[in-house]
Amino acid sequence: MKKYPEIYIDKKADFASIKIAPGVEKKSYMKDGFIVCEDQKGHIIEVQLLNLKSLLSHGKRLAA
Repeated sequence: MKKYPEIYIDKKADFASIKIAPGVEKKSYMKDGFIVCEDQKGHIIEVQLLNLKSLLSHGKRLAA
């Protein structure tokens, strides 16, 4: 049994992903600079951050 959230950070690819629930992605869309992934029922199952370096260079930091 997996525990959520699952956090994946790939600094080399400049990418981070936060999987918040089990499921298979049906659709995704951009919202407020993030990619939001939904399952077929419309539940959000994952949030992705592209351009992680840009986010961090603006004085933002990742929460521990």
